[in-house]
Amino acid sequence: MKLIEYLSRLSRTKLLMSGLALVLIVAFFDFVTGPEISVSIFYLIPISIVALILGSRWGVLISLASAVTWLLADLLAGPAYSHPAIPYWNAAVRFGFFLIVTFSLSAMTAAQRQREEFLHFIVHDLRAPLSNVISGLQSIQHFGAKTLDANLNDFVRICMISSNRMMTLILSILDLARLQNRKMPLQLVQLAVQKIVESSLDMVSVWAKSNRVKLAFQRDPNVESVYADPAITERILVNLLSNAIKFSKPESTVTVFARPFETQKVALSVSDQGEGISKDWADKVFDKFAQAEMSHSTGSAGTGLGLAFCRLAVEAQGGSIWLESETHAGTTMTFTLPRIGGSSPSAH
Repeated sequence: MKLIEYLSRLSRTKLLMSGLALVLIVAFFDFVTGPEISVSIFYLIPISIVALILGSRWGVLISLASAVTWLLADLLAGPAYSHPAIPYWNAAVRFGFFLIVTFSLSAMTAAQRQREEFLHFIVHDLRAPLSNVISGLQSIQHFGAKTLDANLNDFVRICMISSNRMMTLILSILDLARLQNRKMPLQLVQLAVQKIVESSLDMVSVWAKSNRVKLAFQRDPNVESVYADPAITERILVNLLSNAIKFSKPESTVTVFARPFETQKVALSVSDQGEGISKDWADKVFDKFAQAEMSHSTGSAGTGLGLAFCRLAVEAQGGSIWLESETHAGTTMTFTLPRIGGSSPSAH
């Protein structure tokens, strides 16, 4: 899936040229090996890639190219057939098989795209009423802080925490597709690390307090700023902090570290003192819905969309993200951002 995700970022021309090149490579090996060793199944590789990413129209083109090159290899290196029409009949059958694969894969991709668009519309429509709910809760907190009793204040605080978590998930779903398609607009500026981290900590402070988790921040004196998008960077930190709080034990501490990394980057880490992540899942947590799979085996809840958003958002700004974890010894999520402009990609 990661290969398909990477290839989908290529332009249509580059992808088509790569597909045709793969067809020629397979045809060459088909000709060299002759009828004794069959390599015909490898024609399905470029056909499948092009059909999945570009659709049936271009998949048919690659299918036709595969059938023609297979026919040429068959004619040049194949055995003598009892009738001269046999290789052409074989080519027609192969072309028909390639077309079945092409249309099946392109239909599957189209159905998946329709589901994603439908989900996008639903989630987008949920954002407006949820924003109104959050505004109402903020008004109650502001004007009713002195008039509401302690139980009602706790109830409003819990509703506020849940609403903010829902909004974070909604925004992650809406932005995942744009980040995957490299269509997410970035407002890259020189951003003060102290300010963005303190703002992120403030956004999760109520939830941390309700879970009896302490928050801390340690900044290397040599780290002053990063070249990044303020809103997206804050959401990255909030997602990582939210995950750390969710898996932290009461009375433990979640710490944000800021330190220099390599020559022109800054590393921001979010470290918790929770149960940690097993090695079986360490390489999967940044994939979409990885936490949904983890919940079946570990009992932890979550969709994993937040961490998938973090990975794409960090990479879009020219950084990288990884985790370090040991079972029963906590987890540290680290991502890097450029110190200054020029070493990160321009706005999409």
